[in-house]
Amino acid sequence: MSYCLNPHCQEPQNIDQIELCQSCGSKLLLKSRYRALQKIGQGGFGKTFLAVDEDKPSKPQCVIKQFLPQTQGVQILQKATELFEKEAVRLDELGKHAQIPELLAHFEQDGQLYLVQEFIDGQNLAEELARKGAFNEAKIRQLLTSLLPVLKFVHSHHVIHRDIKPGNIIRRSQDEQLVLVDFGAAKLVTETALHETGTVIGSLRYAAPEQAQGKAIFASDLYSLGVTCLYLLTNVNQFELFDTSENQWVWRKYVNTEISDSLGLILDNMVQMATKRRYQSANEVWQDLAQPNLALNTQPSPPLVTQPMPLKIGSSWGYIDQTGRVIIQPQFDWADGFAGDLAAVRIGRRWGYVDRTGEVVIQPQFEGVESFSAEGIAAVRMGEQWGYIDHRGKVICKPQFNEAMGFSDGMAAIKLGNKWGYIDQTGRVVIRAHFDEVRSFAEGLAWVKMPSKWLGILQHGSQWGCIDRTGKVVKESDFDEVYDLSEGMAAYRIGDKYGYIHPTGQVVIEPQFEINSFCLVPPSFSEGLAMVRINSKWGYIDLTGQVIIQPQFTQAGSFSLGLAAVKIGSKWGYIDQQGCLAIQPQFDQAYRFADSEAPSFHKSPALGLAMVRIEDNWHYIDRTGKFVGPSWRW
Repeated sequence: MSYCLNPHCQEPQNIDQIELCQSCGSKLLLKSRYRALQKIGQGGFGKTFLAVDEDKPSKPQCVIKQFLPQTQGVQILQKATELFEKEAVRLDELGKHAQIPELLAHFEQDGQLYLVQEFIDGQNLAEELARKGAFNEAKIRQLLTSLLPVLKFVHSHHVIHRDIKPGNIIRRSQDEQLVLVDFGAAKLVTETALHETGTVIGSLRYAAPEQAQGKAIFASDLYSLGVTCLYLLTNVNQFELFDTSENQWVWRKYVNTEISDSLGLILDNMVQMATKRRYQSANEVWQDLAQPNLALNTQPSPPLVTQPMPLKIGSSWGYIDQTGRVIIQPQFDWADGFAGDLAAVRIGRRWGYVDRTGEVVIQPQFEGVESFSAEGIAAVRMGEQWGYIDHRGKVICKPQFNEAMGFSDGMAAIKLGNKWGYIDQTGRVVIRAHFDEVRSFAEGLAWVKMPSKWLGILQHGSQWGCIDRTGKVVKESDFDEVYDLSEGMAAYRIGDKYGYIHPTGQVVIEPQFEINSFCLVPPSFSEGLAMVRINSKWGYIDLTGQVIIQPQFTQAGSFSLGLAAVKIGSKWGYIDQQGCLAIQPQFDQAYRFADSEAPSFHKSPALGLAMVRIEDNWHYIDRTGKFVGPSWRW
């Protein structure tokens, strides 16, 4: 079926494979390629249609958004047009993230404006609620775990979504991942604009009080996400969940499932009416989400560590729990931290994997291994070639590569001969190996070093460029080096100085920071801050390049769970994001706190703990500086 997009057509439905509407004679193909199939939504500013891209052999589905404001008045029409145009710009920037729809096209035809974007096959959470009933704690935690990094990414691009609700969160069918859609109400903000009154947009039932006054801030999105969680937990209208006479939320009396105090506190903090009492960033919510023992009106206690932690006992490696009790007996010649439910261990010269009970689930048979990625895939070496296995040990891509990187963002870099390319999760080479050097995919993009000849440039040598998932070059540069993306920013080097760029290659922070032997690779952003070296001292900058913590440290590490390791004189301690000492300098070496189950031992595989050294003894500490478990020596 073909659907006519002429808003005045009386009979818009047509048969397949025709070019002109049988009723009004309008063209049925947009840009001679996009065919609307049916209307799937309508709002105050336009209509949304399910469509197909007939220019591609597979005829993939997509979504057409037609700008058609149902309003009167020149000022309102201009504002609506401006919002529609800005949505195209936002989607082009944000759509590189795997959990945000990609913008495919933006154009005008027959006096109408159109957006074409990726179709997300799945049900939104409002539909899921109607079909399956109220969510339990596990599903709410999964929702927050999935969406908080997306919000962190969105906010790092200085965008407020302003319309987070169950209908705008889709559970994608192919991988059950949650996708945030509909950025039509989103607002691009600057530091000054945060304090200005803007247009009141968004769904009233989910909008924060300040947003209802046209003063949306980043915390407004956290409020909307919190109200979304309350609605999904109770299946009760949001207005019923708030007692206006007492000016407080009463959602707990409508919950029919057990909710932990820690999650309840997190949700209460997300929906605080006063912005100063509410979480200010997605990362703050994420930190508390990692703390099962979070209690009301107390300082956050260290999170309970549930996964085993590797530790050397005598001449062998085993695993202990958070109390220091041995739970997997020492029996391995080396033991890595857990990545998910599996950890790599070495017996003799061969590597295999054990589960959390210590049972060997993938027999030692590999000459080399990588930890399992979030996709449940690990690179392994058999003989001189690398391949990939799943978490059951099944080979999904036979050993055939000279080198192989772990999966990131659904793609993995592989080396054939002396050139690099990329494979997908089926092991199929989707971007041919012709790059001299590569970086991992993040947020839908990867930086690669390409031979100048391949770019059609006359001079010899190589040039860095940014590619999308199809291998298409979306940006070329004259940088000497480009590094992995993190939090929407990538470090780049020109000479002996480095700065930062957006994934698109737009320079955000000019190269001005020093490379030295301690930091040959420029630091990535973590929790909105990056350590930088100025005049031989280390400090921290934010995403705009502003110095937040003055350069004063001999060495420094990245932030995690609100703390960063810094060296003052000859000893290491930890500071908070205001630059204040949280743990006094006393260690000869200190690593970052783990904000997730880190896949490598040196990053500390213990959730919420950091690994430190005093003389020759290694220890785990919690965020108060308290030692956890026994010490050990390498």
